[in-house]
Amino acid sequence: MATFKIEGLSDLKKNLDEFKKSTQRGILERALKKAAQPIVADAKASVPVLSGELKASIKATVIRTNAGKAAYAAAKQGGGSDAVAVSAARDANRAAAGQGASALVRVAATAPHAIFVEFGARQGAMPAHPYLGPALRDNRGKVLGSLKSDLATEIEKSARRIAARAAKKGTT
Repeated sequence: MATFKIEGLSDLKKNLDEFKKSTQRGILERALKKAAQPIVADAKASVPVLSGELKASIKATVIRTNAGKAAYAAAKQGGGSDAVAVSAARDANRAAAGQGASALVRVAATAPHAIFVEFGARQGAMPAHPYLGPALRDNRGKVLGSLKSDLATEIEKSARRIAARAAKKGTT
């Protein structure tokens, strides 16, 4: 798994802060999925196809996390009850006050035989046909380069939608 940190997005963050939290999450998810599409497209283009099941299973998904999720998981791993874990999650979210939330985009194939195609099996009985690794390596720069503009585009679209809804409510 590759992790990237993009700096210099302070203006975008200021713009995001103008929206409700749910709108911010939507903007982030759409931008991350859009930025990952070159990886998905290249993986689908290079995967060997027999039935098409593997190719169809290649998708980008966004996984969000925050301090509460981490605290919940830690409490459960420590043997805590559901009530204890929920309480720990609430306390962590309150203490974080909206900070510490993060999201990652995962490009993966969910077909049962995906790992065997990517890495091979049984010492050469089934040779490897890498498709995800090369797609990630070949598109790393594209993803990073497009994320900032994808976020800006999504912020503008959301602002227009909100303005249009407000105008519509004002005329009714």
